[in-house]
Amino acid sequence: MTVYGVPGTARVRGEIVPKYSESGSGELRETFEKVVLQWPDVEKKMLFGSPSYVTRGTSFAMLVTGGFILTRLDEARKAALLADFGAEYYVGHGRVMKNWVLVRIRDPGEIERLVPFIEASYAAAAPGKPGRG
Repeated sequence: MTVYGVPGTARVRGEIVPKYSESGSGELRETFEKVVLQWPDVEKKMLFGSPSYVTRGTSFAMLVTGGFILTRLDEARKAALLADFGAEYYVGHGRVMKNWVLVRIRDPGEIERLVPFIEASYAAAAPGKPGRG
């Protein structure tokens, strides 16, 4: 588990959050958006200075430099990301936020194998959407 108080983070409204840098993660953003922006009702918004992806008013993912945060995963999928992909829980206000899982990406090509997790977070944010959860 990592607490963000190191370079590559920012303080937003008193909370330390991973920063997003377009120069450091533009290719990651482009690859991520090729996946999620094709899904019904997905909008891109800015949250804490980072691109955030929302459906029906509910955020399901947020990009940070070098990775992304998924906000709507069930316990089994969170456990799989933590165990198999080296993900970690996000820490905010000094608390472990067990609903938010940070996934680090070294190569945007890695997103392909993570699409089932991204899609699961999307489906949980938009329950009952035809063809998605």
